[in-house]
Amino acid sequence: MTQTIKNVALAGATGNAGSNILTALLDTGKFTITVLTRKPNPNLPTSVTTQVVDFDSLDSITAALEGQDAFIDATSVPDPSVAIRLIDASVAAGVHRFIPAEFSIDPTATNCRALPVFAGKAKVYDYLRQVAADGRITYTSISTGAFLDWNLRTGFSNIDIAKKRIDLLNDGSHVTPWTLLSSVGKAVANALLRAEETKDRTCYVCSIMKSQKEVGELAQQALGKEGWSVQSQDPAKALEDAMAQFKVGNVTVEVIGGMIRWTLTQPESAAGWAKNDNELLGVPTLTDEEVKQLIKQIAEEMKA
Repeated sequence: MTQTIKNVALAGATGNAGSNILTALLDTGKFTITVLTRKPNPNLPTSVTTQVVDFDSLDSITAALEGQDAFIDATSVPDPSVAIRLIDASVAAGVHRFIPAEFSIDPTATNCRALPVFAGKAKVYDYLRQVAADGRITYTSISTGAFLDWNLRTGFSNIDIAKKRIDLLNDGSHVTPWTLLSSVGKAVANALLRAEETKDRTCYVCSIMKSQKEVGELAQQALGKEGWSVQSQDPAKALEDAMAQFKVGNVTVEVIGGMIRWTLTQPESAAGWAKNDNELLGVPTLTDEEVKQLIKQIAEEMKA
């Protein structure tokens, strides 16, 4: 018998992915949504129910999840014990479907996932799959690659459109998936609407499949080729430096970035996207012109 998902709980609703997931869930008009938070948040939509929980307490989370059909973890807590507690609480409350806080590289990319930045996700993913194999819950994992618009706004992938600076990772030629945050939200909402087709599997989506160099070239075309600085960076050296800093407890954004950017140079980081689930999950593929329009829009926002 096919399980219909109506009542959906979400944690991390104010984050980059979570806020877009919440918007997409609301846009369907088909879900009753409960947001789990650490403290009251008056900025959440009035159409959702807010449950203040103690994320360190299994009993507190379990009580909040009673009557829920699905739970979406959109938190970004590095400690895997938090996500594992969310899984255990979902099982205890009788939740049918669990969507973990993956939204990144392919979980089967074992070489990349061995890095400390992904170690927590890997542990949670393995635990969730085992719980599902035991028949205690079902899951859908969604791999999105890099967040396209977020990366363009922050320059995290070494394409700084504000400063017109590109630091290529080696030659920047490795093709990887990039996904708009709004499309991450759509993928999650549609995964719940198509619960049987997305049961106990990883779904792969992307707005574009391009190399860092190709995205950088689109940025130059969109904003004019004058004034750009394009150089090369050794991601292996950056990774070595990041690992050294991590070992002495110096965990900064740059340390995390050094690890993540290195994965963009590894062939396995795009594994699984040879065939995507865009059509199944309603994720549109962007044309080059649409990407350039996005870049222009973000550049204008930065000037404001």
